[in-house]
Amino acid sequence: MTTAVPATDTPDRAEHQGIRITVLNDGRALDFLDRRWPTLYTRDPHSTPYQSRAWLGGWAQHLPLTVAPVMVVAHDSSGPVAAMAMTHEVTDDGHDRIRPLSAPTAECIRAVGPGSERLAVANALVRCLVGLARDGTEVGLADVPADSALAHQLAAQWNGYLEQTPYATIALPVGYAGLSRTTQRGHRRRQRLWDNLTEHGHRVRYRRTQSTTELLEMLPTLESLHRLRRPDQTEGLLHQGLQPWRTALERCGTAAFIATLTLDEDVVAAQLCLHRGHRVHSVLPAMNPTAYALAPGHALLRNLTADLERSGYRTLDLGRTRPEPGQIHYKAQYAATWTRTLAIHSHPLLNSTKEFSSAAKSSACSSAVQ
Repeated sequence: MTTAVPATDTPDRAEHQGIRITVLNDGRALDFLDRRWPTLYTRDPHSTPYQSRAWLGGWAQHLPLTVAPVMVVAHDSSGPVAAMAMTHEVTDDGHDRIRPLSAPTAECIRAVGPGSERLAVANALVRCLVGLARDGTEVGLADVPADSALAHQLAAQWNGYLEQTPYATIALPVGYAGLSRTTQRGHRRRQRLWDNLTEHGHRVRYRRTQSTTELLEMLPTLESLHRLRRPDQTEGLLHQGLQPWRTALERCGTAAFIATLTLDEDVVAAQLCLHRGHRVHSVLPAMNPTAYALAPGHALLRNLTADLERSGYRTLDLGRTRPEPGQIHYKAQYAATWTRTLAIHSHPLLNSTKEFSSAAKSSACSSAVQ
């Protein structure tokens, strides 16, 4: 298999400002994920559940045969201080492509490790990616938090496609009192709808799963709601089927849950979340379109934020947001604060048919950090 980023060892390691980059492929990448990655993750307070070994390992189990895991590792004199989990494949037109492991399901792409926010480390990682792109590899990264050192270096060094996407975060408890009067009236009006249902004998129930077994049992319901909302969508987060999700979520265990809102016997809204520490990440919300008049998504989110606050969580990330007025307004109704994520994408050289040797491709990544 053609390899865009061959595994490097001495003397092919490149060094810049005391940081050297090595690239591990296939079995060596998976071994690093199993043996070294957990320590980097534990020592990095900025990492999210999307960077956990459980989540990444689950998705790695379901990579197609044409896609190989890759680890881009930054070292200083003490050893590995940060790493990025990537994948490599050869496209149908013969170009090398490298992108994050678990993309596009992950909404936060970060380098992981105690050195991930060091300028020299982020600089070396980005210089490596820039070098690969310059030599014809299709490099793609999305959902890189704009406040991270990695994003700062991408913004400074990347000369190709670069896009920013709004990212919403809710502080818990939600500051409803600080919202506009119109927004507060909207919340009260929607709450009265659900109160009236209860008063007229309907059973309204909110809950979130408390075990891995419950989580996996609820996953098909979440998928069903998602497909009801987008019946003609052939792509998307669930288009590959449920098995990769089952594997990843089974490995994540109690770091994941699905919150649901049920009206009588029907689940009308569901939301898959991951959590680490006091922070929760909304991964995939879904609702029954036949219940739109009741605003089930709002009802579930009000219950979820209250539940999380009582349980000691301090932040709920609603994540990437389509830059549409409806999406922005929806999340703004919960006093969301807005940041940005960065996405980059390089197109392969259209006129290039040159095959790079292993040495040449190694230097492509190395020259980026010399």
